[in-house]
Amino acid sequence: MFALHQVQIGEDLTAICDQMQPGEWAADNEMTSYQPELLKKFLEAGGILVLAQDGDSIAGAALCYELLYPAGQHSLYVHELDTHPDYRRQGVATQLVDEAKKIAKAHGLIEVWIGTETDNDPANALYKALKPFEIEPSLIYAYKVN
Repeated sequence: MFALHQVQIGEDLTAICDQMQPGEWAADNEMTSYQPELLKKFLEAGGILVLAQDGDSIAGAALCYELLYPAGQHSLYVHELDTHPDYRRQGVATQLVDEAKKIAKAHGLIEVWIGTETDNDPANALYKALKPFEIEPSLIYAYKVN
């Protein structure tokens, strides 16, 4: 079991961001460079970052936020779920998804959403093994804002 920790604004975000850099993770994590000022802004806007830690080392991270819906059926969206290569296949991602469920329940949300690419076989295998109540095949389209 890894220690799970929900990051708060007053913490040393620089120390966290120092470990959340592409060079510290594998290329298949598609990690982007975390910046302390942007992480603070994310947290101030209600974003949630949960870390799985092995002592001072970050073993995994879940970057989440609430999806608000006018009818009141709000959800928690796990935007990124990453496991450091040194900690793969040790239950880190499972613990992080379970923690996302606990956070959603504590906030009165009805479900947790997480997605991945169709060709990400390890992620798809994990998410199916966690017994989702629904699997929705879908495509996401991204547009640059000029």
